Amino acid sequence: MKFFPARAVRVTAGPFADALRVDLDYVLSLDADRLLAPFLREAGLEPRDRSYGNWEDAGLDGHTAGHWISALAHLHAATGHPEALRRLRYAVGELARAQEARGTGWVGGVPDGEQLFAGLRDGGVAAARALASSGHWVPWYNLHKTFQGLIDAHVVGGDERALDIAVRLADWWLDIADGIDDAAFEAMLDTEFGGMNEAFAELAALTGRDDLAAMARRFAHRAILDPLREGRDDLTGRHANTQIPKAVGYAAAGERAAAATFWRTVVERRTVAIGGNSVREHFHAPDDFAPMIEDREGPETCNTYNMLKLTRALAEAELDPAHLDFAERALFNHVLSAQHPGRGGFVYFTPMRPRHYRVYSQPDQCFWCCVGTGMEMQARYGEWIFGQEGDALAVNLFAPADLDASEFGVRLRMTTDFPADEQVRIAVEADGARAFALRLRVPGWSDGLRDIRVNGVDAEATAEDGAVRITRTWADGDEIVFRVPLALRAERLPDGSPWQAYLAGPVVLAARAGEDGLDGLVADDSRMGHIASGPLLPFADLPLVAEGADAVAQVGPLRFRLETDDPAGAVDLEPFAGIHDSRYTVYWPVADGRGRRDELLAQDGRLAIDAATVDAVAFGEQQPESDHAFSGDDSTVGVEGDAHWRELGTGLSIELRDPAWQSRRLRLELRPSAEATAIAVRVGEQLAVEERLAPGATSLEVVMAPPSPGTRVTLSPVDGAPAPGVVSARLLR
Repeated sequence: MKFFPARAVRVTAGPFADALRVDLDYVLSLDADRLLAPFLREAGLEPRDRSYGNWEDAGLDGHTAGHWISALAHLHAATGHPEALRRLRYAVGELARAQEARGTGWVGGVPDGEQLFAGLRDGGVAAARALASSGHWVPWYNLHKTFQGLIDAHVVGGDERALDIAVRLADWWLDIADGIDDAAFEAMLDTEFGGMNEAFAELAALTGRDDLAAMARRFAHRAILDPLREGRDDLTGRHANTQIPKAVGYAAAGERAAAATFWRTVVERRTVAIGGNSVREHFHAPDDFAPMIEDREGPETCNTYNMLKLTRALAEAELDPAHLDFAERALFNHVLSAQHPGRGGFVYFTPMRPRHYRVYSQPDQCFWCCVGTGMEMQARYGEWIFGQEGDALAVNLFAPADLDASEFGVRLRMTTDFPADEQVRIAVEADGARAFALRLRVPGWSDGLRDIRVNGVDAEATAEDGAVRITRTWADGDEIVFRVPLALRAERLPDGSPWQAYLAGPVVLAARAGEDGLDGLVADDSRMGHIASGPLLPFADLPLVAEGADAVAQVGPLRFRLETDDPAGAVDLEPFAGIHDSRYTVYWPVADGRGRRDELLAQDGRLAIDAATVDAVAFGEQQPESDHAFSGDDSTVGVEGDAHWRELGTGLSIELRDPAWQSRRLRLELRPSAEATAIAVRVGEQLAVEERLAPGATSLEVVMAPPSPGTRVTLSPVDGAPAPGVVSARLLR
């Protein structure tokens, strides 16, 4: 499938067009000089304004600017808005100025970044592992955003200077990499490095340089690539958005079979109804989706953004109808839902826990990774709608849009209210007679298109895999009309457990569940503001539903009623992507036996400790540790399945927050050990406890001195005795 360039498509109406406008407003509300300040600082220049806060001055300085430049390029291509192009050109000029001032090729916002990366030269495995230490926040991931922003500024935004800057930056790295042996390079890849393999593959394609292509292949992390080459799913317990960009790079650098294995593994075994994946940013076991239902930190928006990039790369090489089915699912559900349609703002986690909610960013306050990918993602609906498959002009998604298909000598105008209305109308504009095939996608959830007519006459359509083809000579004024009936269905979690969602065609349906307890609905600039920290509501009183979709009846355009066992009556269902500023339920417990209520009650067992928690950190998980100022460079991470923990090493520490001074206890969850262990716990400067633990101990609770807003907790081994692995730490009221 060849996709049309973004400038050839205009989304004209409907939710995609609305999302584009909201995104444009958000992106243009950001101040270029504040975003670019880290780059000037690192170049030894005086910034024109102070840097933004939040993640932008906490170690990930400058990462947002790369996303922002990419978003500007895509927004200008999608809308033609001149201010987006003006801002892009200004940003590229400032990066050029910073690079020139540094004089080495380096340009980036990573704190002390040039020296940090230069330390990898001849530094061996120790220097490579130090790159992932607690003193640095994923510097390669950060630098990748600069690379990709420059590439997009050139390829999508048409700025020639951007390619020169990116190539000079690449050459700076090639010089350093010459001194890194293969063992150290592979060790370096244990830290999150974004899509650096994709970036070098793109630069190689743009320049024709073999050394850049070789570097793309060198960024192939063997710990992930080798199992994929063997067709194995070795993803459980891994940080999801560290791995997905690698697979995008595999597709770009010639490892398409491995990339396709990754795609099938994630889409078929690890993806929920909305098109998202992961819990607390990690892949859990594919045969146990309990964490997906129970946790407040559900699918991450970044993951879906990168899965769409991977889907496009695979479809461009060899289209599978499943590629477009996934893209449609993700766009109509996760992507549309991940931006507030009124005031704007992007979502980090989209919980699948029944009766929970999402949190939205706000400009000038929130600079999470999912703000960056959100700015880009909302600009890119149009690129999916049309394409060219073989000799056919393809209609891939049903959305109001115009296409300038110069290759075919025609323009198409698609008008529809799909999915609220099943009719689709496509008008042809042409300067003369044009002979070609028009390929209309037949979605995987559909049993076929209906009433396909050209100029009011039944069309001669040929069926093919995932589509129908109409071949004829087209003339100006021709019109194709057809229907896409929505199929109503129920869909269980991928592990088959008794929870199901309802879909009408590609649209996931959900129920509103009240507006109480929406703590932090609009996030502030706190490090953990992206998490919906309000109360978890119990499962035990959830309505039970019958298996399948027979209990659902349509009562209006995309409005449905679900019969349950709740004495209060039926539940109203509507498109999930339209529910905002409210709790919601996507997955419903299926009544599969007399013990179902008891099962739900058992799942409520964690609610009491969750309600008592003031702050908590999960050890061995990148983002929670970063959010809590983790320190402990010789503390290793243990992983078994999707369980994570930390070995103490010589000791580790974290910062737990209690702004209202509520906590009275510290609770540690421990990894059970077959032998007796010991641990020392310090709160601030005081020794709180030195505890000898019996074999098999799973927790330790410490009564604390009077609390403070910021509590530094240090965990240490005792007198050479074996120490337990620590799973989590919680401050409790």
